[in-house]
Amino acid sequence: MARRAQIIPPRPDLRRKAVNHTRGFDFKLSPAMVQKLEQVVHNARDSFTADIAARLVAMRTALREASDGEADAGQALHAIYRDSLEIKGAGGTIGFDLLTAIGKSLNDFVSGLQELDRRRVDIIDLHIDALYVVLADNITGRGGPTEAAVLKAFSAVREKFKDD
Repeated sequence: MARRAQIIPPRPDLRRKAVNHTRGFDFKLSPAMVQKLEQVVHNARDSFTADIAARLVAMRTALREASDGEADAGQALHAIYRDSLEIKGAGGTIGFDLLTAIGKSLNDFVSGLQELDRRRVDIIDLHIDALYVVLADNITGRGGPTEAAVLKAFSAVREKFKDD
């Protein structure tokens, strides 16, 4: 027979280790502390948005230069792979789950590619456009039915055109 759960309060020494009383936050947050925490989160989101925007510009530039023949396609694809991997990994930590999902889709598509053709350029371009929309419209979470349809379409495109 299952016993009822018992809540055991933390020992004073564990409590001291969990909270830095000299310069950290107390367990009971005052309105000023909540405001300070909100500011930290807001600043982190601003920094995150600027970083992702810079990565999108770099990916778009690499793709354009490779498709115009100004740069090596393999190097451009590697750069896009690297940046999409960063977006994939970072999006969820700040609440941009859709950004993570589209970043993963792009990362999966370019993984292992060494050459570009018109179709692949268009598919990568669409992924980058979608990432821009999520960032510009500040779409947090997984989005709604439209976003789910976009992810489903990206999945179908990856399966159909990656190895063409």
